[in-house]
Amino acid sequence: MTREIFYPAPQGLPVPVRPPQGDSSILEKILQTNWAEACHLVDGSLVGAGALWLHGFLDESHQIVQKNSSSEASYWHALVHRSEGDFANSMYWFGKVGRHPIYEALRQEVGKLESSSSGPRSPTLLSDPQWNPQQLVDLCKAAYDGKSVDLGFVQRVAAAEYHLLMGFVLDQQAIH
Repeated sequence: MTREIFYPAPQGLPVPVRPPQGDSSILEKILQTNWAEACHLVDGSLVGAGALWLHGFLDESHQIVQKNSSSEASYWHALVHRSEGDFANSMYWFGKVGRHPIYEALRQEVGKLESSSSGPRSPTLLSDPQWNPQQLVDLCKAAYDGKSVDLGFVQRVAAAEYHLLMGFVLDQQAIH
């Protein structure tokens, strides 16, 4: 099992709103991988949860994250609910995350994306002085509701968020 199916995310992933599920061979690979061993981690469950979420296996990811009380599990949990359209529940889990260490880097990445992108995105995701996940949840809700949203921009933001979170999980769990 190699990391290329989940990190960095393959082109076009993640799909932040109503993600399609990957094919059964991807699910089988993810579920049969010992993530701790494959990635030299103390505990690979959150890597597996993130890989499942990335490929649209929301129920399977949910089963993993609800057994873990860490900030990162709460973050994946929030992403699962945001992707499936349960926005209030997503915000509940973002509340459990607190001020995550990736937020500042995510805010910087979104700033780069906003300055290089065009399309209907108002209001900006950077109107607060610190990263506020509610703004991205609201943008995903607008897309979910079929409102005029630059879906490419939303996908690029979700990809930046995914890469930062997965990178953080991999770094925190690495056996030194």
